[in-house]
Amino acid sequence: MSTILLVHGAIADGSSWSEVVPLLQAAGHDVVAVQQPLSSIPDDVAKVRSVLDELEGPVVVVGHSFGGVVITQAAHDAPNVSALVYVAAFAPDEGESAQSLGEPFGQLESASHFVVDKQGRFTLPQDLFPGYFCPDVDPARARVLAAVQGASDVARFGFVSGPPAWREHPTHFVVAGNDRIIPPALERFVAERMNARTTVAEGAGHLVMVSQPQVVAQAVLEAAR
Repeated sequence: MSTILLVHGAIADGSSWSEVVPLLQAAGHDVVAVQQPLSSIPDDVAKVRSVLDELEGPVVVVGHSFGGVVITQAAHDAPNVSALVYVAAFAPDEGESAQSLGEPFGQLESASHFVVDKQGRFTLPQDLFPGYFCPDVDPARARVLAAVQGASDVARFGFVSGPPAWREHPTHFVVAGNDRIIPPALERFVAERMNARTTVAEGAGHLVMVSQPQVVAQAVLEAAR
């Protein structure tokens, strides 16, 4: 059996995996959902790598959204990693940033609604969070997710990737078909570029692991096999 390391994205926390964790545990895997500081990509990478280094292999590393940028760095040159799973995520190549990766695909409406505080950290207004981040999630659950947002540094959009771990490990990708945060076309592009085994969650919003946990769990279980 594998250990599954789950890496959340920006304006989120480890609880975003709460619907997926029981499915992976029921299949016999050990599961760790890391909590990142969201203060910078290097800080997040250091946290994830520190957890990863303590785990016995094989380890399947799963990243959602900006967690894809993080695992691309943290799983580089990690001998205990057996596979990577990107879930509605950025997957930059060396020399790319999330910003440069996204430019050819245009800006979604949600981008104009992020609010930046005095410390240079961004969130979505709680009343707009459900509609953009998780439109297919139960409204009561969506309000909770809006309330527990992790304010994240704006500088992460410009973080330039080093050598990508996806060139070193077998890779899977879950495309969220109705993503209003990352364009689904961008997700399909990076999945194809990585030659990832790809699953499309039709109609899924950005938090596909909350709205369609079985689809995400199945992709992770395939990677573990």
